[in-house]
Amino acid sequence: MTSEPLDLGLTIDGVISALQRNDVPYFISGSVAGSVHGEVRATNDVDIVADMSPAQLRHVVASLQSQFTVDADIAAEEFFSGRSFNAIHATTYLKVDVFPATGAFEREAIRRAIGVTLPGVAHQLSVASLEDILLAKLRWYRLGGESSGVQHRDIERLVALNKGLFDAEYLRVWSNQLSVADLLAKYLNV
Repeated sequence: MTSEPLDLGLTIDGVISALQRNDVPYFISGSVAGSVHGEVRATNDVDIVADMSPAQLRHVVASLQSQFTVDADIAAEEFFSGRSFNAIHATTYLKVDVFPATGAFEREAIRRAIGVTLPGVAHQLSVASLEDILLAKLRWYRLGGESSGVQHRDIERLVALNKGLFDAEYLRVWSNQLSVADLLAKYLNV
């Protein structure tokens, strides 16, 4: 049996290889990005935001099918309807959720993503910037009815561990556009 970091690395490498081979702009979000910028916590999935054409999606899914369980028709239907599709790694059973870059925020976050090397992962990864992961977590918290204890804790830890490092102007602009300015003010005390 393999260890969790090795499982995560194997899973991430499989997806990133497929994205990179097909020139797909992306960034890693969710718990993995939160762990890069804040407190490391265990996760059962990897969240990726990608900007793909239909042809790129077909090629990515075909590339994934040797290592992942992923249905091409469902992936296309979900992705191009603005929802995520998932791929389950065949040996680690970890899930990867691939979200479409549906708007200006996601495309800006792709542009601003930082290169990160993680232990157990062969590829350099594009990970959401500190500001973009905070904004994404605030948005997910809002969309979830502000009831997720996990999101609440992630936001608090991210802010506490990075006090003074945020680009306040960037956060102000995008928090207004994402309708989370009130949450930003609550957590960041701005």
